[in-house]
Amino acid sequence: MVSFDTIYGVDFSGAKEAGRNTWVARVEPSRRPAYRLAELACLEHLSGTAERGPALAHLVGLIAASEGALWALDFPFGLPIEVIDPGAPWPRQFDFLSAWGEDAYAAGLACVRRAQALGGPMHIRRLTDSEAKTPFDCYHYRIIYQTAHNLKHPKTAAP
Repeated sequence: MVSFDTIYGVDFSGAKEAGRNTWVARVEPSRRPAYRLAELACLEHLSGTAERGPALAHLVGLIAASEGALWALDFPFGLPIEVIDPGAPWPRQFDFLSAWGEDAYAAGLACVRRAQALGGPMHIRRLTDSEAKTPFDCYHYRIIYQTAHNLKHPKTAAP
């Protein structure tokens, strides 16, 4: 069984000032209970800025610098396959989102156009979205910033 010195949980925000609404919880081993909440901090406090780009870049740095830690990240790990080129493997999503640069909103609109071209709803939900009853799909304008940033920075999710 793998053991971690520290466990982090991140609740993301895709807002323009994402640092203000992204929260990082740090949990450490304890006697009773087995783990305790050691810190709960707003990313703005940790990074010194609420601005999305610099705040999330700081978070990426925290993750990359951590050792012996497990990071639980609350963001979509992929787009519906229907809005990606037919037959494209999952990693092609990195290319798709990278092609839009920092304009995640435009990437979300491209997903809407692809969904509409299929003749179905503008916003296609993944099975996980439906089962979890999420209020928004992963390319909705409120969520696409989380999806785009984190899929364009895959090292966020791996040490």
